[in-house]
Amino acid sequence: GFQNLEQEALHQLIQTYIDRFAKERLGGLAEKSARFRYLFGRLKKTAYAIVDNVAQELAVSDFVPMAFELEFGERGQVPAVHVETAGTSLRVGGKVDRVDGWLKDGKLYLRVVDYKTGKKTFDLSEILHGVGVQMLLYLFALQRQGQAVFGDVEEIVPAGVEYFPARDVILSMERSASDAQIAAAMEKELRRSGMFLYNAEVLEAMEYGVTSNPCYLPLSIKKDGTIAEGVATAAQLGKPRPDVDHTAA
Repeated sequence: GFQNLEQEALHQLIQTYIDRFAKERLGGLAEKSARFRYLFGRLKKTAYAIVDNVAQELAVSDFVPMAFELEFGERGQVPAVHVETAGTSLRVGGKVDRVDGWLKDGKLYLRVVDYKTGKKTFDLSEILHGVGVQMLLYLFALQRQGQAVFGDVEEIVPAGVEYFPARDVILSMERSASDAQIAAAMEKELRRSGMFLYNAEVLEAMEYGVTSNPCYLPLSIKKDGTIAEGVATAAQLGKPRPDVDHTAA
């Protein structure tokens, strides 16, 4: 697991796969222009930063990656999402970047993760207007059909959807900014966006200490220790499901 992997070893793995990609998909870099090699080098640094951040999050979590590029559809591991309401039928196919899971007392809690190179954020109001419903459709489909992928478990529980900022972060700050201020600004930029099951035990399994001092999950903690609800904060995932199905169809 990531808890036992040193950064040097992680970077060596990244370098190995980047070298393989350059050789097998790009035909090597020797014949490329200086500009191409420069841009490729920048992408390499971005890859290090992104994977480091993923590793840091998963090192303080009981949730583990269970699937990558999980495909829904005729050729996928999961059938296409089927939505039917008021005589209208719809089939939705596609891929999920990553699915994380946590097995507790026979229940498998699942979180769908989508990597975003832009500044896309989760907005519940968009969901209710039929925009950005795909991740929730996939999550609810896994709730119904996930045993075919993840094995025979007592129950699959939707635990959340998460947008992960897979991009370079450029901060605009005063030169006098302290290391602590820079670190806080970076943390804010890299904070995830999404909606998560309002269950303290599940949230603590996603990120240790999140109900008192969140770092990665976009939760807002009140002075009395309760979690403030709102866009991209903890919420009951069961409530949007009928709306998602109805809006999609």
